[in-house]
Amino acid sequence: MRLLLLLACLVASPWAVAEVYKSLPPTGIEIDAAVAQKLKTRVADLDLEIASQKSDATDASDWTPDVEVLVRAVRLALQQNLFFKESEVKDASRLLDEAERRLKAAKSGDRGLKLLGWNGKASKEPTLLVGGFTSDIDDSVQPYGLVVPATFSENFSGGRGPHRLDVWLHGRGDTKTEIPFLKERMTKVGEYAPAGTFVLHPFGRHCVAFKFAGETDVYEAIDHVAELVSVDRDRVAMRGFSMGGAGVWHMAVHDPTRWFAANPGAGFVDTIVYQGWTEKSPVEWTPTRTKLLNWYDVLPWVTNLRNTSLVAYSGEVDKQREAAERVTAAAKAAGIEYEHIIGKDMGHKIDPPSAKKIDGLLQRLAKSDPPSPRRKIDFVTYHLRYHQADWLSVEGLAEQFSPGRVGAELVDDHSVKITTDGVTRLRLNFAKSGWPGDAVPVRVDIDGQSVEAVDGGKAKGLQCELYRDGDWKLERDFAKTLRKRPGVQGPIDDAFCGRFVFVSPSRPAVHGNVQRWIDREMAYASQRWQTLMRGEARFVKDTDVTEEMIASCHLVCFGDFTSNRYLAGIAGGLPIQWNKETIAVGGKSFDPVNHAVAMCFPNPKNPHRYVVVNSGMTFREFSNTSNSRQIAMLPDWAVIDVTAEDDTIFAGHIAADGFFDEQWKLKE
Repeated sequence: MRLLLLLACLVASPWAVAEVYKSLPPTGIEIDAAVAQKLKTRVADLDLEIASQKSDATDASDWTPDVEVLVRAVRLALQQNLFFKESEVKDASRLLDEAERRLKAAKSGDRGLKLLGWNGKASKEPTLLVGGFTSDIDDSVQPYGLVVPATFSENFSGGRGPHRLDVWLHGRGDTKTEIPFLKERMTKVGEYAPAGTFVLHPFGRHCVAFKFAGETDVYEAIDHVAELVSVDRDRVAMRGFSMGGAGVWHMAVHDPTRWFAANPGAGFVDTIVYQGWTEKSPVEWTPTRTKLLNWYDVLPWVTNLRNTSLVAYSGEVDKQREAAERVTAAAKAAGIEYEHIIGKDMGHKIDPPSAKKIDGLLQRLAKSDPPSPRRKIDFVTYHLRYHQADWLSVEGLAEQFSPGRVGAELVDDHSVKITTDGVTRLRLNFAKSGWPGDAVPVRVDIDGQSVEAVDGGKAKGLQCELYRDGDWKLERDFAKTLRKRPGVQGPIDDAFCGRFVFVSPSRPAVHGNVQRWIDREMAYASQRWQTLMRGEARFVKDTDVTEEMIASCHLVCFGDFTSNRYLAGIAGGLPIQWNKETIAVGGKSFDPVNHAVAMCFPNPKNPHRYVVVNSGMTFREFSNTSNSRQIAMLPDWAVIDVTAEDDTIFAGHIAADGFFDEQWKLKE
């Protein structure tokens, strides 16, 4: 009888029993207590010395990350029990030795590459360096590796002008946290080290396939390295293998004009097929969740490969070859062909002949001079986070996660032809090239009509914005109306790709069930950010939110609309009502005793930043087993039954969820 009751409960509530998934990163080994204490003491002493030198320096932000990144790696391993081999204890000690050397070098005036250990001379072999940069997302110091080409020296640049940069995205390693990553980057050149080329190895938040904050880190790492050496922005290649190959696939299709070449090796390209969920899935793929797959699934974006040069690689017998073949087939159907190199008899590995061929192809591509400005663009976006293709920017979509397509071509020196589908707003920005080079108005033929585009920017070159209101019109005063726009277009997870701060409530929620759920979710969001995303969870009380935070941060507020003072102050500007008696979402109502709201919305006090309610990243432990599961699981808003258990997929039973429309209003 007891078994029958249990089965009945399981049928009635599919989220009642949570499956246990592995921790990411996993738990480390126990190290000798005396050795651990010695490392802790050294970390504390170095923290004090860094603080002391920082207070005496006027350029502390230029050099302290290169020291702090080494100390932080050891601190996190001690705090989170992340030593996985006995040898990593010695590696930790060596990192602290290097931090001490850098502190002395910084005091002597060394900066940049010299502080990292480069001697300023050309050598027979590439020089391997590691460094750190301060993330704009959370002020954490994130590591990277840099391979300096052998020919590079203070007196000889290894070639005229700025330098080619290859970005290499690493494969998955559950135990490759900061110490193993830094050790590897200090001792191994890596898969490729092309002659005369700097190679950047981003950490990418450890194990998230260079998505979300890991994606932001790649861009920040590139910008950071460009401050250390002269980088040719027209000769940056995106490369990687396995998990890194998956990262290259999505970087190539989302931001195609940024790279002179993209070189994915293996890597998944979608979730449903890769996970084998075409017939049976542990997740119900509602229309809302299916739309969210268009964020990181590659195939919907495949036509963007027209805008870059792709050189793909697969091992002949590698299981991940199927993913690349699916992209190849979809691209070919769209009239796009590219080089797909197959490693003979290879499994999940790059063979030397293929590596040599790939390097030769990229070397030839790097020697070609790209036209400036680009004459033709064929761009699709499903999400305004990815809105830029060279001089063309999609500023508005008919609907997020549905395709917005633009074909644009420079017809002659003073005219542009554009066709669109699913796009409501465009920006043209020729500041980089200075096109058309004089003040003559440019004729824009767009969707069969003609618009005279007058330059509205301060820099040289045409800069203007067009919007569709029946016909296309020139925007003379960039609209201040509330709308989804690049950087504030949802869904909830988008807020964690930019600068944010957690805002804790100063009072309890009206209902006890809800308060207990809020306490749990706030602790979970903090822990998840610090462990999975290798970040710093920055908290502020609702009564201590400053104007600077409102101006620069997404505010991630926990509480109901009365317990969190900040939420109480803006509740009238939010489209969902939540009080003691009801949660009202459009025409629907939910019992506030057993339900809570999670959502993102433009902050009424600063619509260029989000306010997020009761949610951290929406992919939970269920995603730990595969990077292809690390996907947005909630849209712009959700009402959650707090009496249901956390099932490692959702924070409770999702009673309702959805997207706001393009004006941030509730859909019918």
